[in-house]
Amino acid sequence: MLQIKSMIKLVLSLACMFVYTYDLCASDKAMLNALVEKGILTPAEASEIAKESVGDVEILRPTTNMLRFSGRMQVQGEWINSSAKSGVGAPEKDSNMGVIVRRIILQADASLGSGWSACVSVDLARSYVNSILTDNYIAKKIDGEYINGDLSFGYMKPGICVEDLFSSGTLMTIERSASTNYWTGAANGRRLGIGSRYAGIRWRGNVKQVEGLTYNLGISNGFNLSPYRIDELAYNFQDDSPAYWLGLHYEIKRENAKVKFGIYSMYSGSANQNMGLMDSSSAYTINPYYTGNWGNLYFWGDFLASGVADGKMVAGQYRQANPYGLNFALEYRIDIDEFGQIAPAFRYSWLDTGGRGLMVSDAQRQATNVGTLYNNAQEFYFGLNWYLSGDDVKLQLGYSYIQYSGSADDKHSGDFAESSALRMQFQVRF
Repeated sequence: MLQIKSMIKLVLSLACMFVYTYDLCASDKAMLNALVEKGILTPAEASEIAKESVGDVEILRPTTNMLRFSGRMQVQGEWINSSAKSGVGAPEKDSNMGVIVRRIILQADASLGSGWSACVSVDLARSYVNSILTDNYIAKKIDGEYINGDLSFGYMKPGICVEDLFSSGTLMTIERSASTNYWTGAANGRRLGIGSRYAGIRWRGNVKQVEGLTYNLGISNGFNLSPYRIDELAYNFQDDSPAYWLGLHYEIKRENAKVKFGIYSMYSGSANQNMGLMDSSSAYTINPYYTGNWGNLYFWGDFLASGVADGKMVAGQYRQANPYGLNFALEYRIDIDEFGQIAPAFRYSWLDTGGRGLMVSDAQRQATNVGTLYNNAQEFYFGLNWYLSGDDVKLQLGYSYIQYSGSADDKHSGDFAESSALRMQFQVRF
């Protein structure tokens, strides 16, 4: 018991030493009082800890009004199967399984006064710097007579593909959809690489004259997942031209419901990246969407469409590809008193690559590639989420089934494959 008390005293003393004020905060006083009431500490020991915590503190950044640390960890078990049923490469199948640490995200947010703030965030479960860095930016809040919003500079998501804009810690599904992965995953000559994070400038504004009406503007580099010129990436950065981002949104709130709908869009002269070579081509994307909830029923959906210059090969020559996709998802949360909430979830996704083609792993994360380049993908996701303490402590079970059909050369060909993934994920957010 004495050893336990000594450890408790040491932890409390260290914690209180790092409080960013000259006085012991109210929550720490309450914690010490509770430990005294339970007999874990004596009044004298609690007083000693309190005295240790209110010594001289040197504030190195006196202009920092607030510094907040947060994070989340996701541990995932998965079983994934791939099978080419007909056409090129059939019959062929493979499966894999394992346990992975999906994410370890640590984030620091600072309020610097006069509307200035900063965010530094990393994912320690990654091996490449463009994936390790998540949201890292400096922001300035502006509130004038005619203009109101936040101006951000750094590496962040400028705004496209609504599912990708949801935090990975609040997803109602374990992984993002086949269509979302195809647009926002790193460009590889099949996936578009339009979305996720870019280095640039972003403005998120409110129209003060119309409640609920907002908009976003942005300028960034044209290559996603490239916070700076990384030699390991297969981009020719001399061929990088700016990407331009524009969105308009409207949100309606009622007592027990809210819905937000709008459209995201982007254009870049080099978004269709000719990997490692010059003469990347232009691409544009539009993304109308809706999201919201009615009581315990949560929902979202979107449509994705792009025009990709030189996006596919036809008879030995490059032609424009026009891929499109759609998603919709539902989740209903059932209260189970002190045990939190149980929530069945469903998501549907459709993808037509417009002749550009995709492999199995482009839609199903970590699946083994079988068969050929397919033109279409259709996904059905069924899940069950247990919110033990909201998104802070959450257990998810999900099954994803994806059908691949047609070939990149002929969308009506008899090529057909399947992939299925059974995943379980546990998340703690703090």
